[in-house]
Amino acid sequence: MDNQKQKKKKSVMDTLSATMVLVLIALLLVFVGYTYLALKNGYTLDDLIDNIVGNLIGVLAAFLLFDILNNKLTQDAYARETSQQITKTLMGEPEILDSFSDEDKKTFLKSTITSMIKDEDAVDMLSTNMEKYFDRARGARIRKMFDYTINLEPNLTEEYVKAGFPGATDGKYYLIDEELKFSVKCLGGTDENYTSDVIRLGFAYDKKSLDGGLLETGQDADFTKSIFNEDLVVEPEAVDFINSIPADKIRDVINDLFMPILRIDNSGDNDDEAQFEVERKSNGFILKFKLDFDRNEASGEHLVSIYFKMPRVWNSIFEVTLVDPTKEPHIKLKYKNGMDVTMYSYLNKESTANVGACIQRAGLYDIAIKDEWIYPKSGVIFHIKKA
Repeated sequence: MDNQKQKKKKSVMDTLSATMVLVLIALLLVFVGYTYLALKNGYTLDDLIDNIVGNLIGVLAAFLLFDILNNKLTQDAYARETSQQITKTLMGEPEILDSFSDEDKKTFLKSTITSMIKDEDAVDMLSTNMEKYFDRARGARIRKMFDYTINLEPNLTEEYVKAGFPGATDGKYYLIDEELKFSVKCLGGTDENYTSDVIRLGFAYDKKSLDGGLLETGQDADFTKSIFNEDLVVEPEAVDFINSIPADKIRDVINDLFMPILRIDNSGDNDDEAQFEVERKSNGFILKFKLDFDRNEASGEHLVSIYFKMPRVWNSIFEVTLVDPTKEPHIKLKYKNGMDVTMYSYLNKESTANVGACIQRAGLYDIAIKDEWIYPKSGVIFHIKKA
């Protein structure tokens, strides 16, 4: 505040000094001019003084007005230029912002959002959510190059019949064939899901257990350690069948029925069979893969490829949920004759969001979102029943 007062006082003194100089110059010019006229035309001294004073007042007023306006315009232009330069520096040089305290950064973020959205509650909601991803210790993840292909078959394969899977021959189930590829970047650099000794895929017997895992609450929190989770919608007798498989046989049975493959970066490309163990839970099971890849990758970014098959009861919901911020997701679902599939989208907005991004024709839903990040917990629902 004192610094601003000193600057203002200096500005006033500079203006006063400049004005006095201009007045003296004007006075000198007027005096010389009228002295010359007096000598030439025989004016008296009183006439000379009257004319000098009268004209000097007019000249002085003009000079004062000009100087005040010029000073004001100059200050405004300087202020605008300085403000623009500060803004350009902050926006174009992140290292400048990095020198701010965390509290200053939050204030800057909130002010920026406030300038675009005037609603106080909306500003608070957006700034609070963004702050979560600024906390690098949180280990947040973002995903790019997200390509998800789902193929639906109206009948289970022969492997299910051979294994004695309940309902394999009586038309209770259809088969889902899933292939997912994406690039994941761990913002914290040490995300446990991608840096632990094993990499996990989770299968839950009911959606409630899976939601509990995603929300990191209760006994279902084991699923939060998986890089991908799926809800396995089957009849109770199928759950009993899986739970009854002997420990020394469970891996082989799961491998035959689900055919899981997991690759990260270059690891797993040359494996003849999926190298995993099965950890059974009361509400599902987790596949634990041992892969040899660089967990200390400096960029924290990995290329992930996941493949598996699984059974699902007819007249059920198949949900694609994007649990992490995802850029430009491509989701494709293909199905055969004899199947009736209806899509409901909740990507970012209401149920009709991004409808224009979906190609729909017989046997296909193809959703491609261009140049957009999709909010976490967004997704697409498919209702699948017999035609």
